[in-house]
Amino acid sequence: MMVDIDLDSAIKKVFGGKMHKTILAMILILISCVFVYAIQKETDWIKFTTPEGRFSLLLPHEPKLEVVSDPADAKLTHNRFSEFEDGYAFIIEYFDNVSITDPEKYLDSASRGIVDAIKGTLVRESKTTLEGYPGRELELSLTSSNGTAVSGRTRIYAVGSSFYSMSYVWRKDIDAARASEIGEKYFSSAKLTPSK
Repeated sequence: MMVDIDLDSAIKKVFGGKMHKTILAMILILISCVFVYAIQKETDWIKFTTPEGRFSLLLPHEPKLEVVSDPADAKLTHNRFSEFEDGYAFIIEYFDNVSITDPEKYLDSASRGIVDAIKGTLVRESKTTLEGYPGRELELSLTSSNGTAVSGRTRIYAVGSSFYSMSYVWRKDIDAARASEIGEKYFSSAKLTPSK
């Protein structure tokens, strides 16, 4: 099945004018880069902690940092950390100064927005927490415009006035047990330290 993705419209619907282009670019980069690589033997992972100590988790290698500005308001920025391996990829982002009056409603809306944005199939959605903060886990399936079958897991968290997104995407031709093991190692290592 070929998927025609209109991420820009879907993200604008969910997030409004703020940060929609940044989120669209992140999703497109993540989906595109995962196709470029072939399967590689897994090495020992490292503990990565953000420079300002906002969170830590395990990754195969040191991720690349991008500070992304909202084109509509240069004061609105967020950090994106990405790490691409052979056949799979990780992207971690957080947004500060987000208006979150009801975390559960915000997470429900963000979940729907992610699914709508990628025009994929929601395989599973569940509530989760990280250190007491509410979140959602989405398992997604889609076929890219070049025909590559992709699976993904994204966990999102509402932490005060911050929004965290941690994604893991892999080609479906990777052994399912191996893909699951990589995802569990990644997600189970996440630790948050909210800004003060």
